[in-house]
Amino acid sequence: MLDFYWKHKIYMAFDQIDRIIALWHEVRPDLETSSTEVVGRIARLEYFITRRLLQNLAQYQLNIGEFDVLAALRRKGPPYQLSPGMLQNMVLISSGALTNRINRLEDADLVTRSIDPNDRRGVVVTLTDKGYTLIEEAVTQHLATEAELLAGLNDDERSTLAGLLKKMLQAQEN
Repeated sequence: MLDFYWKHKIYMAFDQIDRIIALWHEVRPDLETSSTEVVGRIARLEYFITRRLLQNLAQYQLNIGEFDVLAALRRKGPPYQLSPGMLQNMVLISSGALTNRINRLEDADLVTRSIDPNDRRGVVVTLTDKGYTLIEEAVTQHLATEAELLAGLNDDERSTLAGLLKKMLQAQEN
């Protein structure tokens, strides 16, 4: 099958997932590979998306996890503070991983930790002025980068893709 495509120069229109599927069909024509057309492409896109987002965030000396914490605090609105438990629920990580992120952000003077004024046993994490300034710039650039990644799709295609991905995600989360 793949030889046909190479001989007729159709191969150049293929993406990497088409090539993988064609090779499987040559050696195992009995395999049902239609799921790879979706899952394989999502996995490949995740690699490219993550790489591009990391490149963008590097200019702010942030990784994706640190960005997520700053963004969660910013989305909360004034006074830009959350308990570690609330942050953990918003960024979906373990408490140990969150502590490491908060430590790094605190060392960079982007957040502070203090006693919760409503519960002396608790702690709140607050965005500093420096953190606020950084996340304001970083989130603007982050969203622009996301838009660049979707530039090959028109508005209707984006909407359809968003709906389908949401449906897939909800099925996994439930």
